[in-house]
Amino acid sequence: METERAEGIVLRCQPVTESSLIVTWYTREWGKLKTVAKGARRAKGPFRGKIDLFYRDEIVFLRSRRSDLHLLNECFLEEARRELRGSVEELTAASYVCELVDLATEVEDANAAVFDLLEDVLGVLPGGNAETLLVWFELRLMTLLGWAPRWGKDEGLGKVMGALTAKKVDGVRRVRLTEAQVREARRVLWGMWDESVGRMPRTRKCLQDEDDR
Repeated sequence: METERAEGIVLRCQPVTESSLIVTWYTREWGKLKTVAKGARRAKGPFRGKIDLFYRDEIVFLRSRRSDLHLLNECFLEEARRELRGSVEELTAASYVCELVDLATEVEDANAAVFDLLEDVLGVLPGGNAETLLVWFELRLMTLLGWAPRWGKDEGLGKVMGALTAKKVDGVRRVRLTEAQVREARRVLWGMWDESVGRMPRTRKCLQDEDDR
């Protein structure tokens, strides 16, 4: 097995045995990456406290020659982002962006811009304005992956979304979309997503429930 290094954000953790996890990462170097973390569920295991949703880690893994599931060898915690668990809204938003990246990307298809986009939005979600940030994130992700949204006859909304897409994350934090703009943007984006990806994110149901309140 070849040894490789990467900087990765945890998208998903799945129990695979009583003591181990399959961890799905989005990495700067390799794109989406899957590893087995042996002993990660043990109280005194080698990865205890280093792997959880949204964590950013430096990882060392042993590349499998037979599959796309590799063996995690070492893990060094860089940022835990525990503040994203401070409220239901922030936890839902962070879960949503990670699920979007997981569903929209192929295994080991590297795209450093997607990594930077995910890193940026996870870094600012604790500051609030989650609804606008999620619309911006979905716009930018779809654009990066080649699925530019079509706004149809609503030129007004199209101009607003075009201006929003061009902003960097710090600028987006100062933008407040109206409730009507958020609903219409989600309607268009979600329709495009379902058409392009074919799989609806499970976390979307939580956002729909928020809209219905």
